[in-house]
Amino acid sequence: MRYCFLYENFELYNPFITVELIVWALFAGFVFASLLAIYQKRMVGGIARAIIASGANSEESAKTIAELELDGNWYTKNALRKDAALLRLVERVDAPETDDNPVRLNRRGEKMIDFATARFYIPEEKRIRAEIRYAKKGTDFFSLGVCVVVFAVAALAAIFIIPELIQLIDNFITTLK
Repeated sequence: MRYCFLYENFELYNPFITVELIVWALFAGFVFASLLAIYQKRMVGGIARAIIASGANSEESAKTIAELELDGNWYTKNALRKDAALLRLVERVDAPETDDNPVRLNRRGEKMIDFATARFYIPEEKRIRAEIRYAKKGTDFFSLGVCVVVFAVAALAAIFIIPELIQLIDNFITTLK
């Protein structure tokens, strides 16, 4: 059952934008942000944790994604691309240019990453930051479920409370006139 609130002091009538629409859009944004946090911690963080666990902390000890056993994962190349946030902590050593391994350029003329030969490592001075940023603790699907339930309850409460609050403010302004 929908209630129609008429406000004497506010012009809030817009048939396309409603409180429900705004609340559910915020709910969807919170859920999307929670899913993105899980992706960052579990998937991208798994790459950082694998590099740290392998002992790759210098150019000499750098490992390829095949050596890290990450070559079958679709998100590995995405997380290690040139403009990814993970590359602020991870360093890359490219294989030297040879006749067998020529440098390939993309459409913009930039050097492409050859994931078969590129080796990755996290320098010792960046290791602690990587461990803290990509810690696995606290990001699981149980916490996602709890967040979704809490956000849904808050959204439902807001749908009923916000119009009442606006009506209360409207009545208060009317009494001051």
